[in-house]
Amino acid sequence: MKIKAIITIALIISAALMAAKVSPGVNTEQFREGKYIHIDSMVIEFNKMDADVQIQYNLSPFAQVYMFLFGSKHLEPKIEEIFFDFDNIEIQKIGRTSAVIHIKDISRQNDEYYLHDSRMLGMQPDVLTLVYPDKTRQNIERAKATPYLFYS
Repeated sequence: MKIKAIITIALIISAALMAAKVSPGVNTEQFREGKYIHIDSMVIEFNKMDADVQIQYNLSPFAQVYMFLFGSKHLEPKIEEIFFDFDNIEIQKIGRTSAVIHIKDISRQNDEYYLHDSRMLGMQPDVLTLVYPDKTRQNIERAKATPYLFYS
């Protein structure tokens, strides 16, 4: 029984990889260097000392099949790797193309202002969007880190 399940899984993965090879919509260049996830956009919405982060990403064909078979729980280490320089992250939701993360104490309070020290990102999103409490936005392309900033 176990050998049949293993063969079935291998055939499904092989078929998915072959379909991805001939599919015109898959850009394999974005998955180079052994990465199976490509971050299209990251939105960090600051709220006093904390922040909510929304990530939009694409998975390689193999990762899509793996996630289909075994669930999104296996993406958690990769998401945590993106935020390796942050202390208190909580992954709230992981989907096929997006994730929601809550970061506690991303900034510190100084009088009536909040100060955010630059933090390295484990992967570069195509676009990093910072949303301040007054709802103004700042877009940064190919960011390697969050910038130093202050807000009220």
